[in-house]
Amino acid sequence: MIEFMTVLIVDDEPDVRWALEMILRRNGFSVATAASGDDALRWLKEAGVACRLILLDAKLGDIEGVELARRIRTKTTCMAPVILVSGYFYKDDSLVQHSLRTGLISAFVTKPFRHDEILSAIQAVLATGASALPMESSP
Repeated sequence: MIEFMTVLIVDDEPDVRWALEMILRRNGFSVATAASGDDALRWLKEAGVACRLILLDAKLGDIEGVELARRIRTKTTCMAPVILVSGYFYKDDSLVQHSLRTGLISAFVTKPFRHDEILSAIQAVLATGASALPMESSP
């Protein structure tokens, strides 16, 4: 796949990163991975490749996923849509709903997920051309 379709996977669980990477590569995406929020921010600032989409774990060892999404918007030039992936939150959680409403995240997928769930969320987000909307204040 061409460079502008690079997806950044940010998850501190190696098995989850590997599974997501395999799903995406089999479907023609170029993939970059990061095991922490610091790694993700560093990659986004230094990579010469444009990131088209970010799959972001809600709970990382060094930062919460929603806070990392905020930092991505304020500390990098990346405006790629973010899909939050979580085994801790559910779609009806207030933090998730607020993040969806304000455009901080473009979609939410619950862990454990099926391959088709991830692919459907990615296709839906890419089809809408979603990118970050101006953020409102935190809940």
